[in-house]
Amino acid sequence: MKKPLIAIAAIAILPFLSACCADNECAKVAPEAAATENAAQTPQAEHPFLDTSLDIKWSQLTPDKIVPDMTIELARARANIDAIASLPTDDPSVLTYENTLGALWRNFAEFDFVWGKVSHLENVAMSDDFRKAYAEILPKVSEYEAQTALDARLWNVLKAYSQTDEAKNLSPQKARYLKETLDGFRDGGADLPDDKKAELTAISKELTTITQQFSQNVLDATNAYKKLVENEANLAGLPELEKAAAFEAAKQAGLATDEKPAWLFTLKLTSYAPVLKYAENEDLRREIWEAANETCVGGEFDNLPIMRRILELRQREAEILGEKNFSDLTLKRRMAKNGDTALAFVQKLHDQTLPAFEREYAELKSFRRSNDPTYDGGDFKPWDLSFWTEKMRQANYDFDADSVKPYFPMPAVMNGLFALTERLYNVEIREEKSIYIEPGSGVVAPAGTAEVWHPDVKFYSIYDKNSKRKLGIFYTDWFPRDSKRGGAWMNPAFAGERSLGEINYGLVCGNVTAPVGDDPALLSHYDVETIFHEFGHLMHHLLGNTEIAALNGTSVAWDFVEFPSQLNENWTWEPEVLATFAKHYKTGEPLPKDVLEKMIRARNFQAAYQQMRQLGFAYVDLYLHLNATEIVKSEKDVNAIGMELSEPFLWKTDPVPNTNLPRFTHLFRDPVGYASAYYSYKWAEALEADAFTSVFRNPDGTLNYDKGMEYRKKILEKGDSEDAAVLFKDFVGRDPDWNAINVLYEIQ
Repeated sequence: MKKPLIAIAAIAILPFLSACCADNECAKVAPEAAATENAAQTPQAEHPFLDTSLDIKWSQLTPDKIVPDMTIELARARANIDAIASLPTDDPSVLTYENTLGALWRNFAEFDFVWGKVSHLENVAMSDDFRKAYAEILPKVSEYEAQTALDARLWNVLKAYSQTDEAKNLSPQKARYLKETLDGFRDGGADLPDDKKAELTAISKELTTITQQFSQNVLDATNAYKKLVENEANLAGLPELEKAAAFEAAKQAGLATDEKPAWLFTLKLTSYAPVLKYAENEDLRREIWEAANETCVGGEFDNLPIMRRILELRQREAEILGEKNFSDLTLKRRMAKNGDTALAFVQKLHDQTLPAFEREYAELKSFRRSNDPTYDGGDFKPWDLSFWTEKMRQANYDFDADSVKPYFPMPAVMNGLFALTERLYNVEIREEKSIYIEPGSGVVAPAGTAEVWHPDVKFYSIYDKNSKRKLGIFYTDWFPRDSKRGGAWMNPAFAGERSLGEINYGLVCGNVTAPVGDDPALLSHYDVETIFHEFGHLMHHLLGNTEIAALNGTSVAWDFVEFPSQLNENWTWEPEVLATFAKHYKTGEPLPKDVLEKMIRARNFQAAYQQMRQLGFAYVDLYLHLNATEIVKSEKDVNAIGMELSEPFLWKTDPVPNTNLPRFTHLFRDPVGYASAYYSYKWAEALEADAFTSVFRNPDGTLNYDKGMEYRKKILEKGDSEDAAVLFKDFVGRDPDWNAINVLYEIQ
């Protein structure tokens, strides 16, 4: 998930999925082999979500099919679990890897693939009908998952198998998967008495429902706000590209014409952030900042009581499972091991960053004092921070962040990303034929053409150059729309059994700057970083080559999962990499050398502020979950508590802004998600800063592309087949240098 500036993004919280049917009656079909038979004549048309082919017929996945299809799938999944749980535990010779762990994985894989399609569309194609169907089936899915995790008979079978001679002589990866499975059941409460299991099931069901409500509130509140500017003079300072995007948005909303122009702004990051950064009109900046600041704080889409209840339920869950708090419960099997260790990491990095952080604010105040005769030297208004920061950046580095957009057209960025990926990992990426079909229309895709869920979506295959073997397929969906949640994420939708020649399948989604008119999307450098970041996650998944599909790719410890994605961002700052694709969309001229040099020099501008802001999110997250009992009892709402906790991590402003907690989907849109784990961004960033500078950069400063294949073999292909600390040491050759992050960003 991309490091956020204002909006928060996340990698999709979906398990690794597979398309194997427990009854072996379905077959995976590659998109290039798509059938041309009338869809209405196939069983898949009657129950399209149950089709386990990778040739997904998105147009058939309509809201009316969700409840009936998932009802069938839930019954089938329960029957599969019952079959495993019915195996005799008194005769070890009956129990094998295939009929216990293997069967369990196949059942999980099929269920997750079916449910994963529903969950994905909930993220990218929300409608009123979809929302109703999703809300109806979601509690039943949650109940099934909770009951499976707490099934006493199933647990007894798994324990009995673990004591067999076969289990004690498994291959290393199968042995690791067995241990992970046993630990997961045990940590999830499999040994609890029945009354505690019933309480856990109820908690799981309620958490699933209210975290979904939290997410819907954020989407609805974001879509509800619209600011129409009818006087162009009020947009002074806003770059022409941003004005054109706002004009296009107003026209599409039916609020403007060429004869009567107007400019529409929303609470999508790509819409409102440029206003805060560039608009000379302080009243406009203030109005839009206040709207963003109040998102889901009171009113129709109030998330404050939901947050309190989520914290209460998570704390109770931890207590039932024998832990002091949710942080300790969540982190016990991650690199940090417990909440106190994670909090100490955040606090230490805060202390190291603080001197530079305070110096940067003093410098910003000094700059404004020299350029604004009305400024009295006091604390900033929060809607002035981005505005004066950008003015200072332009003055100190002669660099306007938006000036590079014409040199980053989306097609060129993608071509450059693919070329770099192919060079590093010895792969070939091909765009395949795809088509968007209106859902429910009954139209059939031509043979050899893959369906996509929106006209903006593209479809690709990736091959190993040497063996010519197809490694995976993936979709990209980069632009914002009202039916799509905010942020950027990668979804590891299918992990194939490599021993059977199966491929991996994933998708990446974002909300980067959209195209305007007939021009291609012109991206900010931050957008480019976002795309490279999510593609780093995607390569971790698609290039996975584990014996056990359950250990593939991003199934690693959560505080290691951002390592490949954040490492991939570094390439967007390398001149020789940028030279391959940063070219003007009209003239083809490369990004001018002097502009590139200014951009690179400005990279670490206010780096301490950016780092401290991320540390603040991590600190508040950990503190809330370490101290949930006291917070739930407090008379203050969670947002107010968060504001107090955030104070040491933010420049002082008047007024003090709300926290992002009421719209912080990382923490509250899922029963677990990034809760107690937001620190993992900085944790993984410290690791990747060390790895990139010491492995991919030669002592003379040149780049070492040859290390790409070693990285593929030792990190990307390994997934969770070994402990993350072991993988890092094997690749870098030593334990981490935790100070490398401060060196990279020149924070001292």
